Amino acid sequence: MELKWLDDYLALIETGSFSAAAEKRHVSQPAFSRRIQQLEDWAGVSLIDRSRKPLRFTPLAAKHEAAFRSLATQIYEFQATLRSDANQTPGLVMAAQHSLAAWYLPTFLEELRSLMPDQRFRIRSENRDESVALLARGHADILLTYETRQTQSDVPPQLATCCQLGEDALVLVASARLCKSEDFTNPKRPLPLLCFPPESFFGQAIRTHALPELMHARLITIQCVSEFSLGLREMALIHQGAAWLPRNLIAQDLQEGKLREVQSVGSEVPLKIVAYFSNHSGRALQGLLAQLLARRGAHSKANPPTQAEASLAPE
Repeated sequence: MELKWLDDYLALIETGSFSAAAEKRHVSQPAFSRRIQQLEDWAGVSLIDRSRKPLRFTPLAAKHEAAFRSLATQIYEFQATLRSDANQTPGLVMAAQHSLAAWYLPTFLEELRSLMPDQRFRIRSENRDESVALLARGHADILLTYETRQTQSDVPPQLATCCQLGEDALVLVASARLCKSEDFTNPKRPLPLLCFPPESFFGQAIRTHALPELMHARLITIQCVSEFSLGLREMALIHQGAAWLPRNLIAQDLQEGKLREVQSVGSEVPLKIVAYFSNHSGRALQGLLAQLLARRGAHSKANPPTQAEASLAPE
């Protein structure tokens, strides 16, 4: 099969006539008709019902129209990937925890690209355990993740160099409407809660640092369990319950008053934002890390750090 036959067929679908499709494809109508016939011969089926006018496609052709479009897209995407890989150096792979990929990664990526403008990066957004595993297996060069003081990533120093980038916190929030409701504020009524799975990183951190205090103060009822912060955020926004979420992830929701912190019963859980740079990924990555540390170190020397900026120092 020739790719131009597939493009001809898609043009015929879009225009609905042989003459218009031939004009769009810049060929004569007889040549265009022959190419459609060649596509049918290759497929071994009739795509055009030539017994009727105006143009009609056979039921089989209509049924698989989406598949024809998808096939053409896949071929061109594969072609673009091959050309890109042939013309560019391999990229560094960054594995990022889902929540950080949603809000912090773009800023961090912009900083890395400012240090090495010609360096390519490939992003893998995963849950925390899988992100750590990608680094450990050598399938990622950089790991971007959250940690608490009690819950480290257990990445051995001989495998990767750790750099603390900033701070965040899990805060208990609920929609403004829910916070005003009598059932929600009544200490004798169960508090509807949106939770992370107990075995997840956020689930463990909340159960260690915040949930016992909440359960001592209020009865709770579990409304939803999800691994994804963005999913729990959406549930909170439609008044389904309270959830511990990264403050920076929901900063705009808090600013606009869509979500409110439930400080009366919900202690926050401090988080560190850290990046691990593999020690076995070659000179490009080590050069990038050196530049990153030098920039942050130079900034600290030139200006005494504020409390927020102090978190940018390397661990």
